[in-house]
Amino acid sequence: MNKALQVASLALAMMASGYSAQAAAETKIAVVNVARILHEIPQSKAIESQLKAEFSGRISEMQRLESEGQSLAAKLKKDESFMSADERTKLQRRLAELQADFNLKGQALQEDQRRRFGEEQKKVFDKVQTAIDAIAKSQGYDLVLNGQAVVFGEGKLDITDQVIQQVSKSK
Repeated sequence: MNKALQVASLALAMMASGYSAQAAAETKIAVVNVARILHEIPQSKAIESQLKAEFSGRISEMQRLESEGQSLAAKLKKDESFMSADERTKLQRRLAELQADFNLKGQALQEDQRRRFGEEQKKVFDKVQTAIDAIAKSQGYDLVLNGQAVVFGEGKLDITDQVIQQVSKSK
């Protein structure tokens, strides 16, 4: 009885593996390198330019604060021995105020830049995903894998260039 159970299990395993091999042979797979797409499409460069312009005023303000702080620190260091205690204290307080203002504005700027970049990047990524879906459906792919997770794949499986072309056409 035990022998019959083993034979039946072996037969089932062989049937299942034969079915899996047949299903795998019929599965059409593509690979796409999303990082390369995001790097090469014109929309990424447009985002960079747009955000640079959007934040240029605040960046200039940060540069002004930095320059003023450096000047004040240099003056304090250079003329420290010639200053009265009141003058030195006044300059040190102003330098501390500038440093605090610089830190606060710098942190806010970084957070806002990260948030805005994420918002814009999501819009672009949605276009990339739409292009991948459209290409996969039109060419009959059953599965599209992220190329960064694939150890080896034939070049003919890579649809990255097609996705770049399609996304580059859209605005």
